[in-house]
Amino acid sequence: MGTLRDEMSRVLNEWEKQDQQIETTSQEKTMENHEEKDASTTQKLINIIAANPGITSKGVYKFVEENHPEIIIGNVSSMLSQLTSRYVLSRQASGDTVNGKTIYAYTVIPEANRKPMREEAERKLREAQARAEKARAVKAAKKAAREQLDKMLAEREQQEERTGLSDLLPQGNVFPAPAPLPVTKPTWSAKETLDGLSVLQARELYDELKKIFGG
Repeated sequence: MGTLRDEMSRVLNEWEKQDQQIETTSQEKTMENHEEKDASTTQKLINIIAANPGITSKGVYKFVEENHPEIIIGNVSSMLSQLTSRYVLSRQASGDTVNGKTIYAYTVIPEANRKPMREEAERKLREAQARAEKARAVKAAKKAAREQLDKMLAEREQQEERTGLSDLLPQGNVFPAPAPLPVTKPTWSAKETLDGLSVLQARELYDELKKIFGG
């Protein structure tokens, strides 16, 4: 048998374990109560729509206010959306609007139809995701090609700017200097000059020469 101290320590440990078990059990019951309450509220909403096929959201709000005060009216809209997304309810536009928002009419989907509808929706979602992924890949490839082309054009423009017109021309003395024109001395022939004159012109020329040289 242990000491008094050991015995007290054992008793205290047992009490602590019992307190923990009580606390855990209490928490589990609280969670179960919340789940049951949530399930009960959802089922009540489903039952309301099942008993009134085609009831609008306005009709659901009114029915809940009059017959189920335990249901928080502010949660009804989100509950309707969740049940529709889970294919528990179907909805279609009622033709009525409030403040520009469409009012929908709701109907309960039979249990046998829910699974095939979910599977079809998941298939369409996967196809849409695949198309979106392919479109993103094509877009990325086009963007990369465009960027590469822009880079090549920019590099070419920079090269042309650096080259300049002077660099485009061949360097050095490509064009030889023009050769000097030959200097020619004028030639004159008295006979050719006289042959080209008429008798009267020759006479006038004779008279002028006679004045210059005398005779």
